[in-house]
Amino acid sequence: MKWLAPLLAILPLAAFADDNRPMTLQITEDTSGAVLLRWKIRPNLDAAQAPTLAVPEGCTPLQATRAWSDSLGHWHASRWQCSGGLAGRTIAIVFPATTPALATIARLQLAGAADMSTVLLQPGRDQLLIPAPREHRNVFAEFLRLGVAHVWGGVDHLLFIAGLIFIARTPRRVLATVTGFTIAHSVTLALAALGILSLPVRAIEATIALSIILLAVEIAKGPRDTLTWRHPTAIASSFGLLHGLGFAAVLHDVGLPQQGLVTALLAFNLGIEAGQLLFAVPVLAVFALARRLTAQPVQLGAQRIAGYAVGLLASYWMFLRLFA
Repeated sequence: MKWLAPLLAILPLAAFADDNRPMTLQITEDTSGAVLLRWKIRPNLDAAQAPTLAVPEGCTPLQATRAWSDSLGHWHASRWQCSGGLAGRTIAIVFPATTPALATIARLQLAGAADMSTVLLQPGRDQLLIPAPREHRNVFAEFLRLGVAHVWGGVDHLLFIAGLIFIARTPRRVLATVTGFTIAHSVTLALAALGILSLPVRAIEATIALSIILLAVEIAKGPRDTLTWRHPTAIASSFGLLHGLGFAAVLHDVGLPQQGLVTALLAFNLGIEAGQLLFAVPVLAVFALARRLTAQPVQLGAQRIAGYAVGLLASYWMFLRLFA
């Protein structure tokens, strides 16, 4: 049953996959030192799980923090006055004990900066050091890192990739399947990010969970004469269109820069692919090795257990995303 390691290793965290969408923080500073802060957590979390921001030394609050909720999430807003500017100061993000580990995507528009910049804090990091304003920014590197981080924070996407690899089996079929998935989600990612295509985020995320359920059913039943087993590339491409809309949701929260929009979009997509490959290559190797070392009856039993486990987990996500 060693071949199940790539799946089972992430299952303890997977139950919280729907909660692990990043918190977004927007900071806007004017030349007088006045700072506007707006932050949001996803609507599937409880409003009480939103963090507070500790006012750094040298800054004073100008108003009480406001809070409200809408279909996009639970929002907070505050205004500070920072003597000498915000750059170089550290903002502590204080999460309640009940909040699952969340990444933070901070969008900064500092006084004197030519454009907005992005800072990504991984889950567990709660200190945001405000960098000095830059006249020029490396948009490509910034969005490349964001794409990689987004894939590795999305357990649902990783489970889908693992299921595709298991069904495709051979390196040649895996390459064709992952390529089909890549092309498909690249198309809808670009269309959604540019505002050409728009669908409700809740429905998109529920359908992504459904795609995992369908793969889990196929894995539990084993190789058969079905479209999924005969042509996994077609299945990957079809569901890749939906996963692309899911990838675009994070870009909606972050926002694409007005200068270098195409570069940012390309870099984010390449970051997603890099993250997928970093996951796919070792998973394929482990699956292939396990088939050589494990007896056929053991493989079939473990495959059925894994299919049921992943299917139940994805069903939980789907209902949570539809009705929570």
